[in-house]
Amino acid sequence: MHYAVMDALFLLFVSALCCLIAYYYHLQSKKTNAALCECLRLYPSVPFEHKAVVADDVMPSGHEVKAGDKVLVFNYSMGRMEGVWGKDCMEFMPERWVTEDGKLRYEPSYKFIAFNAGPRTCLGKEMAFVLMKTAAAAVMWNFAVELVPGHAVEPKLSIVLHMKNGLAVRIRRRDACHG
Repeated sequence: MHYAVMDALFLLFVSALCCLIAYYYHLQSKKTNAALCECLRLYPSVPFEHKAVVADDVMPSGHEVKAGDKVLVFNYSMGRMEGVWGKDCMEFMPERWVTEDGKLRYEPSYKFIAFNAGPRTCLGKEMAFVLMKTAAAAVMWNFAVELVPGHAVEPKLSIVLHMKNGLAVRIRRRDACHG
């Protein structure tokens, strides 16, 4: 085999190995997990949902509900409630998900409801995080993404959260060796 071909294959192998190491690090990153949780707190993929009351009951607030009633839960609003998330509830702050000693902060599912709560918690939650991290790693490794200045990013509420005006970005392919 020609030395030039072997050198090219070696560089390709090293590049692929670097990608795998970066990918693995990214999957394990607490900062990535914190950023994803913060995104889902402010922009839950399901902004509201309804529940049907099976039997007469009293809510923790003291409100009575009757069998057959519908209860609407506004996940989008809950992620912005000062009484739940504090005075900085409208700010994007991934650090709220990291403890003083650098560990990922646990938030009860009834507070962080992006994957539902209690016995109805999404069985695919962990897989969803793996997929989100994988997609983020692939995009960040290959592209530099910049929001177009002046583009209004607003939610369009529906059963699944969309962006009213889309997301206008500039994308530049990264150099495989230099990022």
